Amino acid sequence: MTLSSGILAGCVNGRVWVRIEGKGSHQNSRELKAFVQNQVETTGGQRVIVDLSLCTGMDSTFMGMLTCIAGRLDDIGGSLHVIHAAGRNAELLRGLGLDEIFTVDDNEEHLNFAPVPECAALPQEDCSKAERTEICLECHEALVAADERNAAKFEDVIELMRGERRPAMAR
Repeated sequence: MTLSSGILAGCVNGRVWVRIEGKGSHQNSRELKAFVQNQVETTGGQRVIVDLSLCTGMDSTFMGMLTCIAGRLDDIGGSLHVIHAAGRNAELLRGLGLDEIFTVDDNEEHLNFAPVPECAALPQEDCSKAERTEICLECHEALVAADERNAAKFEDVIELMRGERRPAMAR
């Protein structure tokens, strides 16, 4: 049986749509990255819309992945737009200064009308501990790069991930 990642996704007219059901976390950040990367490469989509209307919370790795994606999109002239980020999710994103990196809307106030595609559940893929460590490190370093005030918040996580990476690299 294939497990769902909690991410529903689709693409229409070069717009990549992603809806998070449940928690956005280190457990589904890889699937988010892979889907967006694939859609950008195959469809030329440069606008990614992430809908948090069904999202019950986010961890720092997931928010860091949004930051990584926003940076990659910016490099190609694209953009990331988070919608329905009201309440705690909006507080988390704005508290890390991410609203300076990508658009964070409580509803859809900055979203020009765009048809929502049919979205399908992304499967949860197996991920090695080494790969999860690399993803976690990349995401937390992106949060620090996004806002220097995040350095103190994530220095312990970054050191831990770097420490876990060293033994794997020595093998």
